Amino acid sequence: MRRREHKVSYLSSEAIFAIPAMKPSRVILSLLVCVSLILSDIFYESSFKIRGYAQDLFMPIGAIVNIPADIIISIPDSLKTRSQLKLSLERAEEENKKLKVINQFLHKVSKENEELNTLWSSARLNLDNYSFVRKRSISSSEYQPLLIVDVAFNSNLGINDALLSSSGLIGKIVSLGLFSAEIMLLHDVRSSIPVVTEISKLHANVRGSGIGRPGSIEYIKKTASYELGEKVYTSGIAGLFPEGILVGEITSIEDLADSEFLNVEVSFVQSPFNQDFYLVYTDEKR
Repeated sequence: MRRREHKVSYLSSEAIFAIPAMKPSRVILSLLVCVSLILSDIFYESSFKIRGYAQDLFMPIGAIVNIPADIIISIPDSLKTRSQLKLSLERAEEENKKLKVINQFLHKVSKENEELNTLWSSARLNLDNYSFVRKRSISSSEYQPLLIVDVAFNSNLGINDALLSSSGLIGKIVSLGLFSAEIMLLHDVRSSIPVVTEISKLHANVRGSGIGRPGSIEYIKKTASYELGEKVYTSGIAGLFPEGILVGEITSIEDLADSEFLNVEVSFVQSPFNQDFYLVYTDEKR
């Protein structure tokens, strides 16, 4: 130990330790360094750059330090038996299946919301006259298909109210209960819809011919001037359906030699099989 770092007591001859004072030059130098670092950080944000380089510098060191901890954590997994690993895998597969089911459900909900928004945006006239219904089932009868829909309890629906999709007319209510209603579809051979054509403005009735078959315009004289692709709308005659709802379009016009009428076929715009939600239009005059 250097002599200047301690003094010896003259009374007990024991060493008395003391820290020597810092030289003024070193104090001034330290202050200058601190002030320069502060100014550098204020004007040039040097601390951010230094921290960035420090992260790069200490990253490998941190990884090396974490190696023992990683090894300790991995020891229980390495000691697991094959049966335990198999059980863990089965649980993971079960969770994966649950997530797939949830994803499919959310996708279905999203599709239903999209269908409802499209359906509601297609409603015209007074929106208070429309009600949502959902398809419950549809019979397999080819010539007299019957659609069953769920309705709200105490709903303001009635017989002959029109069932609509976002594309156009589907049919009309023929039977009504507390929670369900039966719909006669346009495809039904008993169905007859008063219509008017878009271009020729001719009035007629469209009769159904069964599921998968086009409807036919009844009793049209050969002097009538229909056009292929012409849209067909409800005419509003007899007050069964609101006026101007799309029914279909003309797909075939035949002049049969053995008949005094034209054979005009109409392709319906909507199939009852590929939609779950519908609107029921209640006649405001009823």
